[in-house]
Amino acid sequence: MATCAVEVFGLLEDEENSRIVRVKVIAGIGLAKKDILGASDPYVRVTLYDPMNGVLTSVQTKTIKKSLNPKWNEEILFRVHPQQHRLLFEVFDENRLCSCF
Repeated sequence: MATCAVEVFGLLEDEENSRIVRVKVIAGIGLAKKDILGASDPYVRVTLYDPMNGVLTSVQTKTIKKSLNPKWNEEILFRVHPQQHRLLFEVFDENRLCSCF
């Protein structure tokens, strides 16, 4: 039986005192209309950062076309130092350069 390797973002595996945090981006509800025709093409960017050293990595979900109530149901794994690192969640419209919801 084939095994499927799961990608873990953030720190390296041998990092002392690190832990795995599982993030599940489920859905957005009632997002703002960002396109001229009414619907948006939203995606979520999850950024792992260290307040002292800045951004470590960013991962983005797939884009859900023409939806103000998108359902992503995506899971992302990060290796972190729980007392040190932070996660930032941002929702963007794919068609715009700077369109946080």
